[in-house]
Amino acid sequence: MVRIGLLFSGLMGLCSLSFAQTQTYPKGYYQFPIRPGLANSLAGGLGDLRTNHFHAGLDIRTEQREGLNVYAAAEGYVYKVAVQRSGYGNVIYLRHPNGQTTVYGHLLKFSDPLATYVREEQYKKQTFEIDLFPEAGKFSFKKGEIIALSGNTGGSAGPHLHFEIRDSKDNFLNPLYFGFNEIKDVTPPKFVNLAIRPLDINGRVNGQFDRKVYAPVKLKDGSYRLPDTVSATGIIGIDMVAHDQMTGTGFRYGLQCIEIKMDGDEVFSYNIEIFPNTATRDYNNLIDYETEQKTGQRYLKCYVPDGNNFNLYKTNAINGKLNIADTLLHEVRVKITDSFENASELVFTIKGEPKNSPLPVYDVEINPEYIQTDVQENTLVVKAKHYRSTIPFATYYSNGKEVKKDPDFYASETAVFLTDLRTYMPDSVKIGKTTVKTYLRSQIYPAVASSYKAEKWSVDFKNTSIFDTLFLTGQQNFNALTINNRGTALKDYISVAFTPENVPENKEKTRVYRYIDGYYRFLGGTWADNEIKFETRELGTFVIQADTVPPKIRLVEHSKDRIRGFIGDATSGVDHYKALVNGEWVLMNFDSKKGYIWSEKLDPTQPFEGELTLEVTDRAGNSTILQTELKDLPVARKKTKKRKR
Repeated sequence: MVRIGLLFSGLMGLCSLSFAQTQTYPKGYYQFPIRPGLANSLAGGLGDLRTNHFHAGLDIRTEQREGLNVYAAAEGYVYKVAVQRSGYGNVIYLRHPNGQTTVYGHLLKFSDPLATYVREEQYKKQTFEIDLFPEAGKFSFKKGEIIALSGNTGGSAGPHLHFEIRDSKDNFLNPLYFGFNEIKDVTPPKFVNLAIRPLDINGRVNGQFDRKVYAPVKLKDGSYRLPDTVSATGIIGIDMVAHDQMTGTGFRYGLQCIEIKMDGDEVFSYNIEIFPNTATRDYNNLIDYETEQKTGQRYLKCYVPDGNNFNLYKTNAINGKLNIADTLLHEVRVKITDSFENASELVFTIKGEPKNSPLPVYDVEINPEYIQTDVQENTLVVKAKHYRSTIPFATYYSNGKEVKKDPDFYASETAVFLTDLRTYMPDSVKIGKTTVKTYLRSQIYPAVASSYKAEKWSVDFKNTSIFDTLFLTGQQNFNALTINNRGTALKDYISVAFTPENVPENKEKTRVYRYIDGYYRFLGGTWADNEIKFETRELGTFVIQADTVPPKIRLVEHSKDRIRGFIGDATSGVDHYKALVNGEWVLMNFDSKKGYIWSEKLDPTQPFEGELTLEVTDRAGNSTILQTELKDLPVARKKTKKRKR
């Protein structure tokens, strides 16, 4: 039996965990839910870095096909069963006598009588998507009984079984600690990239107020090194791209444990053996969200970021950050460990660098396109590039007041000015003869409901909307509104309202879309006079756009036995659909990945008779209605071979 809360025990030991839990991992209580007793492999594990969340369990491979038997991991009853377009698709939650719950997702079919119960409830409520909570014990299974067939439903990217174990408080547990012999792994994790960044206004990495990315080099003994010594000063932090590897697969998995030491002293440890279901959105504060949005690479922060509520850490006095306060050499060791205690170690050196000497100040001509403003770590960063060897000064403006400032440092013909936004928040800055706007509007504090109102737009924040202090920027341009940038993470929804420059005539078909690299993602919104209000959990650029094109329907079969076809909408997306046969509602299953729909009868023995009406409505309110008579399938003719003469 393994207990959470183990202390460090050398290179191959498990990380300690900040949770004050006494959770145990009884070996043999659960059986493996797919092909038990045989060698299996995984496509994902607990703690993998996924879009907007940590992965909550195991993705068990199913030989790239659907229809494998899924077995109850232990005795229990169906606590919840659901059918979803996205997410887990067809999913079963089994509650066990030990108080824990196992979850089985992306299923193809439920076993009977559970399947019949779900179908009957879908017909009663006339809906495909459904969440059901049967009374305790109504559907019980013994350990090893078949509860379903594996599939590819919901948001899965390929056939597999998603499998979770949760404790009585709905925390996600690592199933691999329960001793499943079906999974073997002797392959250590791999370092991919390391980023070092300044974390306050006085921090520097290689003389710059920018993150610097390094590529670790693997040595013959299996350890890793950085090819160069890192130069730094002040408070800095480490972000890391690393993943576990498992024997016999090419998949990448999340890390279970990270430990960092500087000069032999432990400064940071991270362990994701267990984490709360309610805190998965906090993930966006624990990765470098801005880089993930720009490049898709997911760097995990190896320090505790401001605004964190995710209690998975053991750190030094400054939350796992490194303080380089001298010009000496410092050895840093980073150890990463997987669920099977395979480990890898990266060693590198940081040399403290002297602070920049004062720079001379001159007045020069600046081209506006070479002035950039950005907000990083509570700091306004202004960069001004020019072609002369002279260095400009900056004049900041805020509510009519002026503040002059010298550059903080200079590199590659670029003068860099840093301003602590917690003490001063300028609305514009002048360098030489050029003035640019910062579009800084307000300072929004976490855990406080607040709002900001401009002339034609406003934002309302709940007390749960943001992780940390947000320096709100906003700019309206014609029928578009930009709030901060898409690299700024939100914890919860905010409410936005704005009045476009040109109010559309066809408002009932016009909604808000979030613009991302040439694509538009539907958000919705409600009009009140000439103002549209909407909610979002992502920041960036929002545009008003009309969708007047109705959805498409293509039937491939409408016989007395079954109805099949494809539905879709290219702009706002399918909102809902309905099929009637002679006025009676018919369950149409929906694979949203393919846009494929197919019928499922309440009574499989009864043929469809009469007229089919299929109506599909998109999220802008456009509808397409198809009506046709059901018909018998054509009888296939037997092919006859011609005799040779």
